[in-house]
Amino acid sequence: MPAPKRYIIISCVVALYLCALPGNVWALAESTAAGGTNAQAVHTLGITGAGVNIGLVSQDNTRITHEAFKDDQSVSHAFAYDFSGDGLLYSNHDTWVAGVAVSRGGAAYPNQLGVAYGSDIHSARVVSDGGSLSFSWLENALNELAVNQDCRVIVTGISITSVTADGQSNWAKLYDYYAFEHNVFFANAAGNSTTEISIFGDAYNGITTGGLNTSTSNIYDYVGLLSGEGPTVDGRKKPEVAGPVQNQTVPSGASDTSWYTWPLWEGGGQTSFSAPHTAGVAALLLELADNTPESNDNKNVVLKAVIVNSTYPNINDKDDNPTTGLVWHSQRGYGRLDALRAYELLNSGKISKGVIVNQPKGWAYASMTLNYQNDTYLITGKKNQILLLTAVWNRKITKSGSIYSAETGFNIDVSVEDPLGSVIFSETDSLNNLEKAELLLDMDGVYEINIKNKTIIDRDYGLAFELIDPLVGDFEPINHSVDLDDLIRLAEDWGSTGSGLETDIKPDGVIDYLDFAIFAQNWLQINPAYYIP
Repeated sequence: MPAPKRYIIISCVVALYLCALPGNVWALAESTAAGGTNAQAVHTLGITGAGVNIGLVSQDNTRITHEAFKDDQSVSHAFAYDFSGDGLLYSNHDTWVAGVAVSRGGAAYPNQLGVAYGSDIHSARVVSDGGSLSFSWLENALNELAVNQDCRVIVTGISITSVTADGQSNWAKLYDYYAFEHNVFFANAAGNSTTEISIFGDAYNGITTGGLNTSTSNIYDYVGLLSGEGPTVDGRKKPEVAGPVQNQTVPSGASDTSWYTWPLWEGGGQTSFSAPHTAGVAALLLELADNTPESNDNKNVVLKAVIVNSTYPNINDKDDNPTTGLVWHSQRGYGRLDALRAYELLNSGKISKGVIVNQPKGWAYASMTLNYQNDTYLITGKKNQILLLTAVWNRKITKSGSIYSAETGFNIDVSVEDPLGSVIFSETDSLNNLEKAELLLDMDGVYEINIKNKTIIDRDYGLAFELIDPLVGDFEPINHSVDLDDLIRLAEDWGSTGSGLETDIKPDGVIDYLDFAIFAQNWLQINPAYYIP
């Protein structure tokens, strides 16, 4: 193992803007509400991440004695480890990161509950007092967290900027190895290099998270200026998701009862504080998986497919321009995290190969053991529904001594055929190990999804899908918004009679005021899951 080497490490935070602010007793609650990651809706179902260990790899340590990490019996659910050789070092930054994920609130801040506040946090320090980071320190930290402490989710609070973030460094391979070999879900920050993705956000097998800002409406609807953006230098689609940054009140490292509120400012987007939202959502899903009879709903490829398939895409970019109509965007990825939609999708049940399914959403996990194997799934869809479909697989990493080697040529092809056998989607991307489709269906019937292994290597994959119905009052051509074009259609059909009329919303065989009353109730609504301007 090479001797410790000094790398440029950046905490995903800008110290210039760290000023003490009065606590906002609702701020963290807003970031986990419907305008944020929507985790509160999952909490009301009794899912809090209980029984799940989250690992935190960072420059320093979480203040494990803080009130935010203690239960009603004052037992701490935070643990700290040092791999730098310089001892434990509690810091604001790493206490903040942990707080976003697992805060249980405080005496004066009872509503400041983290995304997965029922989980435990294990904080590993891997950077020395002098700012050095050794590969062996990180390797030892991941082994302790993933193997010895059973941390099924790991979030990272640092980035490396002195190494090319192309997924081929030892750092990225190390992360991908633990994801592949130990089924660890990695929540990686996009970094704060603004125009690029930093290590560890370039790793293939985790989810990379961008940072979102909010206005006074407390809806996290635009990307912060400091959020690293993709694609990676080798052209891969990172980040995959985006999560809240600003206006969060979190436990601080100054004392066991100190708290800090991230300010509202035009810049923002520090991804140290969005990545733990992704980690928290994964922990919520893992608690669900622990309590179902399914055997594979805890696989990291299933969780990744479910989370990405459930994102909210109606996010503005750094210049406040809409990104609607785009499946993937270089700044917000596939969209903002939505814990409730992810929970509902994972909870909807597993689908099987070759069996026609009529459910509106579902997931699959399968292993391809034959060379160039093709798996087929059959989903019943209806005209004007949107089919959201995501397939995920891991890059395979092998280890020999201290050498980590990555496979090449590991892509899977995904295609969709309509009920008449015409191919309406075909993705042969050889760069990414995630493929997502958003398809407007043209007809009723059974749609065929084909997953084909393009290599001679065995391959495990996760699949998630959801069928989105059009809004009431959104007439053809469907744009998932009830707007002026739809009003014109209703006016053109006014007074018409007959069966099967699209604008007969009631329906009662005539286009009249009863239809208009229903239409008016949906005026200017947009589909929260998908929107084409």
